[in-house]
Amino acid sequence: MIRDIVAIFGVIAGFTYYVMTVRNAQRNQHHQLETRQAQLFTQLALGITTTEGMRKYMEVLNWEWEDYHDFEMKYGSDNNPQAFAMRMSIWGMYQLVGKLLKEGLISLDLVYTLISDTAIWQWAKWKDVIEEQRRRYYTSDFMAEWEYLCSELMRHKEELGFSWEPLATMGKYIPDEV
Repeated sequence: MIRDIVAIFGVIAGFTYYVMTVRNAQRNQHHQLETRQAQLFTQLALGITTTEGMRKYMEVLNWEWEDYHDFEMKYGSDNNPQAFAMRMSIWGMYQLVGKLLKEGLISLDLVYTLISDTAIWQWAKWKDVIEEQRRRYYTSDFMAEWEYLCSELMRHKEELGFSWEPLATMGKYIPDEV
């Protein structure tokens, strides 16, 4: 009988050890996933937060045009491949961040903290151009992940008690009135 009790306690101890090992492995795996997500997002955010990234960001943000035809003449891929490449590198970064957010691979709080206003300002600047390109080229999902990103960021901003009203000048300095 004592031998049976010892065997039962051995099985219980072995099972307990197994459960604890599995839980520990799950915790480690979860921590590694969070670390990889942070590293991935940091690499993406560096595209904007470096000096060169901010220079490109502000240059693109300050482009001006009268209508879509004027935009194409000044900044379209046929007439200005350099401007096209600069614009698409920024758009592509936001598109990728939107996809990662939609898939749950990065958190909304992290994205909000690091690139909230930059993504929203650029979207406000380019929304009409993107919608025109969707119509002209029959790609209704063109930059859809970036649009999703901005809608989530604006919703989150409102939940935190902040409002969003795009500046008419799109990032240009507005002096205080005297």
